[in-house]
Amino acid sequence: MKKVLIITYYWPPAGGPGVQRWLKFVKYLPEFNIEPIVYTPENPSYPILDESLVSEVPENLTILKHAIKEPYRFAGLLSKKDSNRISKGIIYRPKSQSFVEKLLLYIRGNFFIPDARKNWVKPSVKFLSQYISQNKIDTIITTGPPHSLHLIGMQLKQQIGVRWLADFRDPWTTIGYHKQLKLSKRSVAKHKQLEHDVLQNADEIIATSYTTSKEFKNIVNKTIMTITNGFDDSTKLVKKLDERFTCSHIGSLLSERNPKLLWKAFQELINENEDFKNNFQLNLIGVVSDDVLNSIYENDLKSHVNSVGYVSHKEAINYQNRSQVLLLVEVDSE
Repeated sequence: MKKVLIITYYWPPAGGPGVQRWLKFVKYLPEFNIEPIVYTPENPSYPILDESLVSEVPENLTILKHAIKEPYRFAGLLSKKDSNRISKGIIYRPKSQSFVEKLLLYIRGNFFIPDARKNWVKPSVKFLSQYISQNKIDTIITTGPPHSLHLIGMQLKQQIGVRWLADFRDPWTTIGYHKQLKLSKRSVAKHKQLEHDVLQNADEIIATSYTTSKEFKNIVNKTIMTITNGFDDSTKLVKKLDERFTCSHIGSLLSERNPKLLWKAFQELINENEDFKNNFQLNLIGVVSDDVLNSIYENDLKSHVNSVGYVSHKEAINYQNRSQVLLLVEVDSE
């Protein structure tokens, strides 16, 4: 059986979508005669926890852990609330940002390139180079964000010649929040250079969307594999629809994911149609920016909103199956 080392920051009990992709791949790789070994931080600062995902980790899986110094812990000394919110990806519009938030964003964008886990690269390379050689591992996979993990893969390839696959769950320099990090021209150039170096040096590149694959092909002239996110069995979950007319968004509603015209349309329907007014409910499942909530409330929808915050993956799927309509919102960006 071939051995593959998977280098990932997000791992149970981390919550959110980032952890699930490789948790599922690890579950099924042995069926293809591949033994996965997972490398992850020993003491991470996960912004969201989902203990239910721990039960999905295979019992016989080898998990390597190494300490990490998390800058968000120190940032919390300035403002725990702002630091925690930024770590979840919620960034207020510039006019709504406090001085501390502006300072934290500037430090995050210009002193931690490519991201806040950059200081985990050097100790990880030192730790893993010895482990890989001793355990005859010929392939490693890095998955980002955080994209600093790709620097671990690049350095291991350069130092010991291991085969390296770079998996991008999100884009790098074109991701929606990048322009909100108050980057200097020098920092922008450094991000682009690191992105180019990773794409150029990886033996294989995997992206979760065809759009990202196309973007990467414009940077480096090489084949990019697209493996979209998927799902496994949900047949045992609730299938009965809600009695009320529920429209549900499941996931993080960032400040830039704010469909103001939709909120206005809901308000108009409520004013025009008594049945709609009596039956409509907007479910917000996950972290929601105050900017988005304020836009919703400005359209007199507060009494129709059911904002439940983050729930376990199983609960999220149940909300999804029960809802009358599902809402998918993306940042208004090219």
